[in-house]
Amino acid sequence: MALQDFLGKTIEIKIIDFLAENPAFTYNQTEIAECVGISRQSVNSKLPELIYNGIIEIKEKHNNANCYQLAKNDIVRKLIGSVFENGLFVSEYENNESIVISDLKKAVGPIPHYEVIECFYYPNKTSELMFSERSPDIIDELEFPIKKLNGEKYIIDTVAASA
Repeated sequence: MALQDFLGKTIEIKIIDFLAENPAFTYNQTEIAECVGISRQSVNSKLPELIYNGIIEIKEKHNNANCYQLAKNDIVRKLIGSVFENGLFVSEYENNESIVISDLKKAVGPIPHYEVIECFYYPNKTSELMFSERSPDIIDELEFPIKKLNGEKYIIDTVAASA
């Protein structure tokens, strides 16, 4: 079992999995790329993020190439530990993985049309209801979130809110 089994097959996860399976060795970018099956440019673009986040570190330098290894810290221990925890969690299912995932897909159901095309967010300015001290039945407009559709923003609607 590896991180890829439950977190997906991103380039970062592939690199972490490879280095986790080979903890006694250091690897340069070309070696990582060849062993993982991705381009050297992809490895090169992801290493700074992985180093920044404390997951990988430069252990040594051979000629003109840095050699990398998983960092030995709590973040990495928890990442690798999550593989074992996930394995224990998944082992509690009575059916095999494909049957369980098929059942879960049925439970989740299809993606409704509106979930595919809509994204709501609130604008920076906020609207407050104004209540008249004289009359609690005053109706004021309440601004609703902005909707993004195909990259264009527009205000959905304003409605009357009763105090």
